[in-house]
Amino acid sequence: NIPLPVEHIIPTDYRTTEALLALGARDMVVGVDTAFHQRMAEFGLEDVPEASVHAGEVNYEEILLLKPDLIILPVSGASYADEVAKKLPTIPVIVMSATTRQDGIPELKILGQILGKEVQANELINWTNKYSGIVEERTRDLKDSDKPTFYYEYMSESSKWQAIPPTNPAGMVVEGCGGRNLAADLLLNGSVAQVDAEWVLSKNPDFIFMDLMKGFDSGPGKTEADMKSLLAGYIDDRASEGFGNLTAVQNNHVCLIDRDMVTGPRWVIGHVCFAKWLHPDLFEDLSPEDMNKEYLKEFHEIDVPGIWAYPVPK
Repeated sequence: NIPLPVEHIIPTDYRTTEALLALGARDMVVGVDTAFHQRMAEFGLEDVPEASVHAGEVNYEEILLLKPDLIILPVSGASYADEVAKKLPTIPVIVMSATTRQDGIPELKILGQILGKEVQANELINWTNKYSGIVEERTRDLKDSDKPTFYYEYMSESSKWQAIPPTNPAGMVVEGCGGRNLAADLLLNGSVAQVDAEWVLSKNPDFIFMDLMKGFDSGPGKTEADMKSLLAGYIDDRASEGFGNLTAVQNNHVCLIDRDMVTGPRWVIGHVCFAKWLHPDLFEDLSPEDMNKEYLKEFHEIDVPGIWAYPVPK
């Protein structure tokens, strides 16, 4: 039960915070997670206190001082949600990310009802559906022989060669874009699979998508030259493992994408990115770069130069 009206909120996942800002709830956010200030400084809220670590530790003392009407934990926080609720018995705690393709739209509707922002939620939902509908319409009749294969890698500092399957939230965004995910045969349930260079070489994908998780190598302030250098570094780092022999590398079909374009309210921009990389002839009239500018201007009233995907799908 959530007593209404809700006037003060603490989201503990920075992408949920982005969704709240897109709904016009800026004045309601009284606390954020540490990752928000680190990774999304372009959205402001620099004076808002940090009340949690990204999708993890919750600062109970800070929360009690801020007196929120609602705390929103991400889906990954479901395992400790009961503990948070027990320690904060007077504050409603819900688990809701509003960050994934499969749950984003229904959860935006719920957030709109909770916050009294139904109009804004519908505007964002309609904007999302407009572009996702174009992708599905234009790729619906493609034959399997017309769908390039791809290897989608989950990037982390600790390990290479982690394949993202279609059941992963990121993998779901590339579904329906007219490609075939080579990790589909691994039959995983939402997680990632540790593979190796030999597996990728044996599959020899037509495209390689690399998911920039760290959030600092791409995005605001980055240029195409920065991204070109970053990509060259990744390719050189794997040269000894035969990376240069892959068809995707030889055809310049290795693509970098910022995770903020794959999860959160902007997942549909990533959706169009993948579709345009795979089938540039079908999406000549769509520009993910322009979509991002449109989104930032329309839903956040900001104009931020930067590169979130490379090569930029012109």
